[in-house]
Amino acid sequence: MKKVSLWVFLLGMGMLVSGGGMDGFDLVPKAANLDIMEKKIQAEGVSLFLRAAGPESAKDWLIALNGGPGQSSTYMRGLEKLAGESLRVVTYDQRGTGRSDKPVDGFALMKYVEDLEAVRLALGAEKIHVFGHSWGGIVVSRYATVHPNRIKSLIHMGGGPPSHQAMQEAQARFGQRVQQLGPELSLPAHPESLKELLEAILPAYFSNIRFPIPQEILDTELSQNTNQQTLQELGDYNFRKEMAAVRAPVLLLWGEDDPFGITMTEATKDALINTEVKVEILKNCGHYWHENPDDFFAALRKFLLSLPD
Repeated sequence: MKKVSLWVFLLGMGMLVSGGGMDGFDLVPKAANLDIMEKKIQAEGVSLFLRAAGPESAKDWLIALNGGPGQSSTYMRGLEKLAGESLRVVTYDQRGTGRSDKPVDGFALMKYVEDLEAVRLALGAEKIHVFGHSWGGIVVSRYATVHPNRIKSLIHMGGGPPSHQAMQEAQARFGQRVQQLGPELSLPAHPESLKELLEAILPAYFSNIRFPIPQEILDTELSQNTNQQTLQELGDYNFRKEMAAVRAPVLLLWGEDDPFGITMTEATKDALINTEVKVEILKNCGHYWHENPDDFFAALRKFLLSLPD
């Protein structure tokens, strides 16, 4: 099998568990009344495509970053079920992916951080809730260290850790799972692309390898060039000490059977020494929340509702 990096995470779309109205966030919107806005904004060195769901009058913003690096954001739209009268949900294609442009200034982590800040500024949001899955967790964590006063809360789902060492350990565990599953995966002998390889190993991301993978995941665009250049520029990163700057409330969601191992989220928690951190373990769930969407959205909703105005 062609040797390629396995540090690529795919994020699926979940379904919001229904619930009654409560003070604070209206997390069960009426789809017919959901305002959708799509546009391109200019960040430094790149034009970014973003999508916002919910009224412009909403007092709170949740900006969600997908996994990858190198994936488009379309599979994040399931989070729009959180949008309502008081919460607007925003996703965007990261630099060099989907409908965003290829940047002229590279793929350094700090470039991704400033792209997120450009999105915040373009939306006119004073403070934001940030949500990151996998690779997106690394970006939102680093953003929170650079712009701590712009954060209302920091949320991960299977989020990447704040150091290369912890990432390598997680990669090794995932590689072991792929090897152990071996014959149960349809691994191509000579994959022609990173997307072909990922589709073959995709079942390994789940607690149940026979879990039906949603078409939205399979159809997600993936830029191999963006993936490879980002990983190259990421290098031997470490911002554990900088995580001390984060003082906003934190929710770390983790699938009990996530093949990357819980030590990845433990590394994030250990670095957050100056804020309250809530960890929620989702049973019968791997790296994707699809396998347990009820508990995922219930935990996310409870956390948002618990935050002060």
